Parts: sequence; C-alpha cells; structure tokens
Amino acid sequence: MGNKKESSKVILLKEERTGRNEEEMTAKKRMEEGKNQEPEKDMFLISETAKLVGVESHVLRYWEEELKLPIRRNDLGHRYYTKEDVEQFKEIKKLKEQGLQLKAIRTVLTDSSMQVMVPLREHSQAARNIQEELSETGGRDIQDKGARLQLLLHSLISQAVRENNEDLTREIKETIMKEMDYQFRVQEEENERREQLRIDREEEHYRKLDELLRQRSRKRLTGREKKEQKKQEESKAPANGEKRKKHSFF
Repeated sequence: MGNKKESSKVILLKEERTGRNEEEMTAKKRMEEGKNQEPEKDMFLISETAKLVGVESHVLRYWEEELKLPIRRNDLGHRYYTKEDVEQFKEIKKLKEQGLQLKAIRTVLTDSSMQVMVPLREHSQAARNIQEELSETGGRDIQDKGARLQLLLHSLISQAVRENNEDLTREIKETIMKEMDYQFRVQEEENERREQLRIDREEEHYRKLDELLRQRSRKRLTGREKKEQKKQEESKAPANGEKRKKHSFF
C-alpha cells in the first residue's frame, strides 16, 4: 500500500511539471508570435496615427485623456487605432484650429458624434467668419450681432433637429452660445481699446495744437512789446534834445 501511494505521488508531480512546462512553452510561443506579428491593415500604432493626423503622439494622448476617449491596446499593451479613430482625430484637430476648446468638443463626442462633428465644424467656421466680419466693420451695430447669432443658431438647430437628437441640439446650442458670447466680448473689448486709443491720440493732438497756439501768441506779444518799447524810446529822444537846447540859451 505504501509503494502505491508513493508511486501515485510521483506520477502527480510529473504531471504538474509537464503542465507547467507546456504553459511556459505556450506563453513563450505567444510572445514570439506577438513580436513577429504585423499590425492589421486597418490598424495603426500611435506614431502612425499621429503622422496621419498631423500632430505629435503626446497630443493624441492628451486628447484621449481630456475627451475621455476609449483606448484600445493590442496583446503587447500598445495603443492602436482604426480608420474611424483617425478621422475622429482629424475632426477634433479642425475644430481646435477653428477656436473650439476641448470642453466644448467633449460635449458632442458621443457614440454617434462623427455624424454631427462635420455640421458642427461647418457652423463653427460660420461663427468664425461672422466674428472676422464684425472685426473688420468694428462691430458697431449690436442688433446686427444679435441677428447674425440668431441666424447661426437657427441653422445649427435645424441641422440637429433633422437628425432627431434633442439632447444634442441643446448641447450644441449652449456650446455655440458660449463660444459666440466669448467672441463678442473679446471683440467689444478690442473696440473699446481702439476707441480709447483714438481718444487719447485726439487729446494729444489738441494738446500739442493748443501749445503751438500759445507759443505763437507769446511771440506776437513779445513783438508788440518790442514795438511799444521802441516807440517809447523814440518819443523820449526829442524831449531830451529840447532840454539840451534850452540849457544852451543860458
């Protein structure tokens, strides 16, 4: 009985060792396959994606963190991206270039965000065009600003309503309102600065003109004083001559 127990223990130990060896071999084989495995045709590593988007790799990581984007990893733990991810990053880049902040972009990044990012980018460009036009005209008419903003929002809301997404309509409206309000405040501050600069220049101009007039006035007074002094001297000269003649008679 004792020999049977010992033999069964030996068999179990051998089976455990064999199982461990097989697991180690399988793990090594997977690692080798992972090293030699080429990425799929429609999959891109972060360096490749960064080149396609036209930014640095750290920018993509920052966007992923700020926008709460899902991060995919391969068996080796490396980030990888699909064609859809690349297109999404390109749209994010365009919106950033047009002045939208990441917080505003995040409000429209939903599961179906790619369907609305292009219209949003177009409306953001329209908002930028309006702001540039107001900058050229000086933004003198506040009512005109309101009318343009209403047209922009109406177009944006109509686009979102056609897509049957009321929540997205509200979010986009709030985003554009904040963006346009910021742009208008910046423009008004710039106009006030320019107006104050114009007033300062005019005051400086009139101050110099007033100083010039005073100088000319002082010169004229000096000329008159000299003439008066000369007349007085001339009037005194004959009187002195008569006195001398009177003294000569005696």
